[in-house]
Amino acid sequence: MNLIQWLKIYEDITDSLGINRNEDLISSFILSNYINSNENFLKKYHGKNFFIVGNGKNMPEGLNSISGGVVIVADSAVTRFHEYASIKPDIIVTDLDGDINLIHNYYKNGTDLIIHAHGDNINKILKYSSKFPGAMGTTQNIPIKNIKNYFGFTDGDRSAFLAKYLNASSIILIGFCFKEVTIKPYYDENSIAFKKKKLFWARKLLEILASERHKKFIESSVIEI
Repeated sequence: MNLIQWLKIYEDITDSLGINRNEDLISSFILSNYINSNENFLKKYHGKNFFIVGNGKNMPEGLNSISGGVVIVADSAVTRFHEYASIKPDIIVTDLDGDINLIHNYYKNGTDLIIHAHGDNINKILKYSSKFPGAMGTTQNIPIKNIKNYFGFTDGDRSAFLAKYLNASSIILIGFCFKEVTIKPYYDENSIAFKKKKLFWARKLLEILASERHKKFIESSVIEI
């Protein structure tokens, strides 16, 4: 996939979900004011085996498959990963929607952080980004100064696309469940419907990524792509 191809998919995603692309871009510019890092810290991960941890109900049973390699945890999975895993993530991919105190604790103890900008998290970028001066920034819109676009839409599938960008030897998805929404206490019916649409697009994007890597996408508690 290249940027032109991604932007066409991004247009389809945002149209289907009613997302304002201009607000995504504004969020990117705001985040760029807080992020001064570059890609250099990612070099140490190049070419390794990657384990991507999502927040599906089947996540705990899949954690035993982690052996060496680079562990990327999606924002939504951070709390349960902390509960079930005895290791710290190498990277957290976040839109700042998770447990900020826990994410910050991991960050202080050496976990690398990639903060994603989109129209719905502008307030959180303004409130929390200064806590992570060494973080890297990403967007789902056009890349700008300090802000990269490795493709992907949700924290989970963006993590997998990041692994591909880093020329991963293997990409193992853990805790990716596309049939059930992990419901938070404040979700209403509209929120659940929106999350289901996001899961549809996450699966579609991961199927594209698997195809690019000449893998067959087979859903289970542990998925190799």
